[in-house]
Amino acid sequence: MMCMQLRSKWKVGVLVLLMALPVLPQSATAQARLLTVRTRRKAKKTGKAAAPVVSRAQMELAQQMVRNSYTLGRGLEVKQRVSLMTRLLYTMRPEIMAAEKKQWAEELFTLAQRLPRNEAVEVDSARNSAIATAAARVAAYDADRALELLDTLPSQHGNQEDARTMAARLVFAGYMQHHGAVGAQTLLAHGRKWGEQGGFPYAASAAAMARLRLNEDASEDFFRQALLIFKRGHEGIYGVNDFASLLQQSAAMEAISEDSAEEAGESIAGQLRKLTENPDIAMSAEQKALVVEALNDVRGSAPKAYAAAQKASPSLFAVRTDRVAARVEIPKVDMGLQAAFRELADAMRAHQEPDGLHEAIGRGLQLVNAKYKAGSCADCASPDAQSWALVSLSAFATPTTIGTQLNAIEDPFWRAYFLAIAAQQVGQPTRVADPTARRVAGKEEAEEE
Repeated sequence: MMCMQLRSKWKVGVLVLLMALPVLPQSATAQARLLTVRTRRKAKKTGKAAAPVVSRAQMELAQQMVRNSYTLGRGLEVKQRVSLMTRLLYTMRPEIMAAEKKQWAEELFTLAQRLPRNEAVEVDSARNSAIATAAARVAAYDADRALELLDTLPSQHGNQEDARTMAARLVFAGYMQHHGAVGAQTLLAHGRKWGEQGGFPYAASAAAMARLRLNEDASEDFFRQALLIFKRGHEGIYGVNDFASLLQQSAAMEAISEDSAEEAGESIAGQLRKLTENPDIAMSAEQKALVVEALNDVRGSAPKAYAAAQKASPSLFAVRTDRVAARVEIPKVDMGLQAAFRELADAMRAHQEPDGLHEAIGRGLQLVNAKYKAGSCADCASPDAQSWALVSLSAFATPTTIGTQLNAIEDPFWRAYFLAIAAQQVGQPTRVADPTARRVAGKEEAEEE
């Protein structure tokens, strides 16, 4: 059931690539501060709030923190390193450190394939997710290179969701955004090569259908080419379900004709019947769920084919699956961290001076340090929400406070992970005083709201 939930999240998701945001020119720190002052004065005159500014020194510090985090992670075991690098790839806007992040994304793509596989559903899904994430981040910088990387992945021939089918949903959407409608045939060529013996990325191809839907002939032609590949009958139960998803999405977008939809529905029902009636296949609860899901897609997209299948193959519609509610474990609340976060929230609401905020943040970071230094989260892949929140507020403190507390964490994974979180906040626009500025104690002032 856990696998079904994870797979469904990926099934409906498509990558929305971040648009490049304007970046402050690499001027001197003094010039950046002068610009901030002028902007603030202008805002007071016009009555509009001043836009937050990231100074050059602030950005340089954030990037150095990211690089230090990456360096710390190089000696970690595979699982921890994958977790850390995933965090780094999503630290700050994608255009910041773009060359390094593209290199790291390719490194993660290779590294994630070293994670264990087939030990458990959750383990295999985590491995596939990490590979898909890496491919998606490569696609954000070079969509063609991302396709080349997908070419190197093995296929499960439509018998189960593999890393490539999961990654394709993200990469195809990004590829179509970069190349437009002309990229559809390129994706089709790659998919045809991958699916020679099953495993064509049908659901991922919905991204191409979405781009082509305004051209009736083009979308119809693309879908029928995918249908011809499906009719070869090489797909396992997952591949059939995947094609049913493409049918459902294409029909919902009105990108195909009723005749094509009904023909596809007939083919889906026929292949499901062969798989369910095969005496050599003992279907698991997960596979039964895929059958039910595929039939539901046919019912909504090809009602005539669905009705005909009900009459011809009643046993197919007798397939049932019990949906078991997944047990959700709620992590224990750390009372010390909870109190520290409440103290900091009270200090911010009271508009305390910067020194007061720094002290509150320092005390909170000491608790975070004690928790992860003690090893109470030795098996965790990411920090709890309160620790994350306290460290993310490090932009309100000084680099000395950040460095002292985070460097005191002995475990290199947690020190690197928290350093990445801190870098995210230091390197983004904030409405607090520049944490890299050297100012006279007691003279710092938060920017006016």
